[in-house]
Amino acid sequence: MREHETPTARRPGGAIALEGIEKTYRDGATSVRAVAPVSFAIRPGEAVSIVGPSGCGKSTLLRLIAGLDRPSAGRVVVDGAVVAGPLADLGIVFQRDLLLDWRRVLDNVLLPAEIKHLDLGAARQRATGLLAELGIAEFAGAYPWQLSGGMRQRVAIARALLPQPSVLLLDEPFSALDALTRDQMNVTLQQVQASEGVTTLLITHSIVEAVFVADRVIVMSGRPGAVLDDIAVEFPRPRRLSLRETPGFVDIMRRIRLHFERAGVLDG
Repeated sequence: MREHETPTARRPGGAIALEGIEKTYRDGATSVRAVAPVSFAIRPGEAVSIVGPSGCGKSTLLRLIAGLDRPSAGRVVVDGAVVAGPLADLGIVFQRDLLLDWRRVLDNVLLPAEIKHLDLGAARQRATGLLAELGIAEFAGAYPWQLSGGMRQRVAIARALLPQPSVLLLDEPFSALDALTRDQMNVTLQQVQASEGVTTLLITHSIVEAVFVADRVIVMSGRPGAVLDDIAVEFPRPRRLSLRETPGFVDIMRRIRLHFERAGVLDG
């Protein structure tokens, strides 16, 4: 990006393809095969969840898509280009919000604009809009240590979305939150994803969360991680939490749990 570039409308994109991805970690004579051959594609603007047991390679796949790690075999393709290093046109939210406690909320959200040398006036306007959309505009002048866990994650999401990325990656962002706050964040996430139109990949251990926020759920096996199922979630949006009590929703959850029961991850 050129210096002082103005963040205009997000350019279309965000198509992701994993083609025969494998990952093995080596430490001297020891090796751990984290991901077996994995292939799937995500369409631009689609919301996809990956759910699976601990150690199945979910976070590894996210790092490979982001270009933070290299596959041992296969390739990741984003918008037609093979990923060979860290991608610039994406936002990432981790389980830890990684906010800077000495910067106020608005200044935390503006951090990507400073790093990318975006027009700060336009970035400030967008940051204010994102905080309003996420329901925390009144805390723009607060410090992160003054916020609850859920509010901090809203700030982290706003920061990730500020430069209008084509891809948003979320690695267990709500796992440390209480159940009520997590429900609220699930509703907020699917609303923001729809309004931004950003391709979204959520890594989670929660079956109910995976189904609620996604257009598709990819079910992973235990290590080495492989795709057990790729399930379309066709409920209309916006979605209300009461959707989780409907027969169709329960059927999808049962289908996912059955995979884990067969694999010995869950007791039947």
